[in-house]
Amino acid sequence: MKKAARSKSPTKLRYAAEAAYRRGNETRARLIAAAIALFGRRGFEATSTREIAASASLNTPALQYYFNNKEGLYVACAEHIVSQGWEAMRDVILAAEALLAARAGDDALIEAYCNIQGRMADFLNGANGDWLLWMSREQNATEPGSRFLMNHRTIKRMIHARRAIIAQLLGRSVRDRESVVHEMSLTGELLRFYTMRGSSLDMLGWKSIDEAGLALIKRVVGLHSLAALRAMVAEREGRGAVGKRRAAAKS
Repeated sequence: MKKAARSKSPTKLRYAAEAAYRRGNETRARLIAAAIALFGRRGFEATSTREIAASASLNTPALQYYFNNKEGLYVACAEHIVSQGWEAMRDVILAAEALLAARAGDDALIEAYCNIQGRMADFLNGANGDWLLWMSREQNATEPGSRFLMNHRTIKRMIHARRAIIAQLLGRSVRDRESVVHEMSLTGELLRFYTMRGSSLDMLGWKSIDEAGLALIKRVVGLHSLAALRAMVAEREGRGAVGKRRAAAKS
């Protein structure tokens, strides 16, 4: 007598695959979170894969399985933070890029820049404390392969949008050092509240940056940015007026 054929159950197989996929994502997320925290506190070289795995309540082979090595995990940390940042900033960056492509007027560009600043403040204020420490150390690192975050194509795209607005307002090239310094200065004024969080909170006498504190920072930084951006336009127009007078004097 032939044995009855075993019935296949695609539903159960799909469920098992989906469950395994979820577990894999959860494991990767735990390792990335643990690595960001340890890399931020101790730096890349001083942090071992064994410590990261232990902090995530996993073994070292799990880290090797998902990321191959410590360098692979570091890159994954950067990609994770960049993806979250792009999700938060995407619409204001795309709007700025569209205005730049259309050669929009000064007022529209100034508004776009201020929108980017405001959105960046919201993102930074909601960011995990470990992320901020990691980003601060990464920007100041001198270790081999450091500053991966700032060299990431998506971060470069966001920087370029800000810098291109400033360049157009100044009437200069986006590669001109004055354009670069202006962009660094305006961005740095906002970043200092988060990359230098401890000292900033001490100076303000705050325990944290709550909604009221965030609103104050956005308002003040926004006022400074607006004044600086308008001054750039005035400088450009002043250079244009001087050029016209010189041309008229020669004719």
